Amino acid sequence: MSKLKVIMHQVYQKNVRSFGWWSMVLAPLICVLILACLNWYTATSQQTPKVAVVGSTAITKGLVGQNSDSIRYVAYQSESKAKASLNNADLDAMLVVKTGTKSPKLYSREDGQTIPVNTVQSSLGTLNTATVARAMHLNQSQLAALLHVPTVAHQTVAFKGNRMVKTTNQSNATKNLIAVAVGLLMYLFLMSYGSIVASEIATEKGARVEESILVAIDAKTQFYGKILGIGELILTQLGLYAFGTVGIGLFGDRIPTLKNWLGQIEWQQLGWSFVGILSAFFIIGIISYTVLAALCGSLVSTQEQAGQAVQPVILLSMVGYFASIVVVNGSSTLMSILSYLPFLSPMIMPIRYGVGQVGMVQALMSLGVNAIFLIGFLMLSARAYQANVLVYSQKGLWAALKKSLTLGKHRSSVAIDH
Repeated sequence: MSKLKVIMHQVYQKNVRSFGWWSMVLAPLICVLILACLNWYTATSQQTPKVAVVGSTAITKGLVGQNSDSIRYVAYQSESKAKASLNNADLDAMLVVKTGTKSPKLYSREDGQTIPVNTVQSSLGTLNTATVARAMHLNQSQLAALLHVPTVAHQTVAFKGNRMVKTTNQSNATKNLIAVAVGLLMYLFLMSYGSIVASEIATEKGARVEESILVAIDAKTQFYGKILGIGELILTQLGLYAFGTVGIGLFGDRIPTLKNWLGQIEWQQLGWSFVGILSAFFIIGIISYTVLAALCGSLVSTQEQAGQAVQPVILLSMVGYFASIVVVNGSSTLMSILSYLPFLSPMIMPIRYGVGQVGMVQALMSLGVNAIFLIGFLMLSARAYQANVLVYSQKGLWAALKKSLTLGKHRSSVAIDH
């Protein structure tokens, strides 16, 4: 087995057996499970609000006939009896509709179930329309035509020159869901793996074992092995999430709460092209930030300084994350530029493509820019790692970088002289 594979498997096996890595993998799943349990508890513990209706027989019968899962009307003959039931907490509210008045009154208990006031108003509006229609002697078909609610066919469009073309419909809910989920997940990934690789390099330097390692293994080989090991960890985590997603797809309908959640997502808005673009940017983005963290980790001297190595990763990732949330509401010239810049575009461009701001060509161009940059940045970082790995400085990241650049120039001049 080559030295590169040895280092790669060492990094992989060390982390995949650790409690920290598994806690990082399971943390999002545990959060989703907790949210599902809270949603289930709320749904099961919350009862349908009961509203007493005091009014004429026609009004009480009309409202009782509109009972649903969101509200339940109960007819009462007098206001005093309704008040007594409301006082005994048998009801959540009391609706008084006096004959001849245009402003019915709704009284709700402060400690009762939340009353959907808009639903009550809608019920009264429907009942009033039906009453007026009967007074005008409309037949059943005329009444149905009067109460019919038109269905609006929504279609988003884009303009290419003076020509209007149809695009995929995108609702604001779907846009926000994509922005938050993609940006947050990538942010968590890059923070986790950036911390892992930076901490691992800082630990080796702090223990002064790098000198012994470099006797047997070239610094570049060590660097590439660590990056490949982290890449193997990323693929393992994504594979576990993919397996869980398949399980949800197969058995999600058997869990009512999960089925309700899945039903609220407009899956038809997410095509395979978006999934492919998103996955490619996701992997390239995580690897880019991991290489950056490894480069910064080689500049610190002890494990206690590993937090300093992650700071550039944090700053860049925060810019990309907040930009991914902002860009969903509209693209500006600045956002268009940022969507092509390495480190930032992996968070921004998939969102722009998902909501229809750019097409496949622009997304692939940005992906190509990131891929070319990653190759060059990886090679440059390997050379810098070779110069930095034996540099020890207690003055911080920038002082170590300055010292490393000075040593690099000295080595280059020596090589030229020889």
